[in-house]
Order: sequence, then C-alpha cells, then structure tokens
Amino acid sequence: MQRRTLMIAGAALTSVAFMPAALAADGLPYDAKGDPFAFVVDLSNAVLDRIRSSEALKSGNVDSLRKLVDEIVLPATDFTMMTRMTVGPKWRTATVEQRKALESGFETLLLRVYAGGLTAVKDQKCELRPTRVKKAQPEMVIRTLLKSSGAEPIALDYRIYRAKDDTWKIVDVNIEGIWMVENYRSQFASVLSQDGVEGLIKLFNEKGEELARQVKNSGGKA
Repeated sequence: MQRRTLMIAGAALTSVAFMPAALAADGLPYDAKGDPFAFVVDLSNAVLDRIRSSEALKSGNVDSLRKLVDEIVLPATDFTMMTRMTVGPKWRTATVEQRKALESGFETLLLRVYAGGLTAVKDQKCELRPTRVKKAQPEMVIRTLLKSSGAEPIALDYRIYRAKDDTWKIVDVNIEGIWMVENYRSQFASVLSQDGVEGLIKLFNEKGEELARQVKNSGGKA
C-alpha cells in the first residue's frame, strides 16, 4: 500500500510539472538558468512543500492547483511542446485554433485526473540519483528519486532542454520506466487515427466533464 501511495504521489507531482498557466510569481524557489540538476530538484521539492502546506491542495481543489502552477511551475515547463509530442504527426496539420483547443483540453484532463492524487503527498522528498556525470548539455535527462519514510523510493526522470532564453524547460517525466508523453500518445493514437484532431478535442472535453462530475459527487471542488 505504501508503494502504491508513493506512486500516486509521483504521478501527481508529474502532472503538476506539466500544467500551463497565465502568469508566474516573483521569487521562484529555483534558478531556471542555473545548474540543471539543482533546478529539477528544487522545483520538485517546492511543489511538494506547497502541497503539504495547503489543505485545499491536499483535498484536490483544482483552483488551488491552478494557483500553484501559476506561481511556481510555468517558467519551468514547455507545455506546448509536450502537447505536440503527445499528439504526434497530427499536430502539424492542426489549425491554430485546434492547437489551442488541444492544449486547453489536455491541461484540463491532467488537472482532473491527478488532483485526487495530491492526497498521497506526505513526507516525500526529491533527491538526485547517484551519477558520475553532472555536465550540463543542451538536452538532458535528470534522474531523481522520490523518497518517503518506510517506503521504497520511486524513480522519477525529467527530460529537459535549454530554451532560447537560456532557461531550462521540462518536456517529459518518467515514473518507474513509463514516460508520460509516450503513455498518453499511445492512449490517444486510436482516436487520432479514426476521428482526427477534432475527435481528440471532443474526447478531452468529455473526459473533463466526466471527471468534474465525479469530483462534485465525491464532495470535492472541481
């Protein structure tokens, strides 16, 4: 049970790392232009600390989750690239309006799916996995461990790159051997093949509404 709980916490942390937002707060708890290893660890632990300190977040309140993203996560992610990688070749033929709808729909889906997992965040802490190579590269995979007392650590790997403004951006996360982008791409492939981009947008909207009803019926706040 502890192992499963820690996996849920890892999944929740992963989803938070990919949420887009409208604006970022001053005084970010990480250096987006500095050491890439410290950037990933500091970001992850800042998110965990915020969740632990907020009853609203731990209860799965989506508005509180969006606020967390606005204040901490936005500068650290490239959600457009992540959505593009998840959609695959169909992204190239999508219109500007369709791309916006895909990003918005995917955002809502991730928020709804993982908000409930925030209740699993207890005393977890993100640490670097032992490595001999700590040289910064334009594109990197930063390997970390999510540790908690009385449980086996969970492997979390972050795929990052250095953007044109010299900041580090996260574009994918691996939880125990499963890359998030690849996992969702395989889930969406059949819909895209049969119904195209509009079919995937419709799926996002339907799933978002369904999950919102589930949250409301369970007494939570969507």
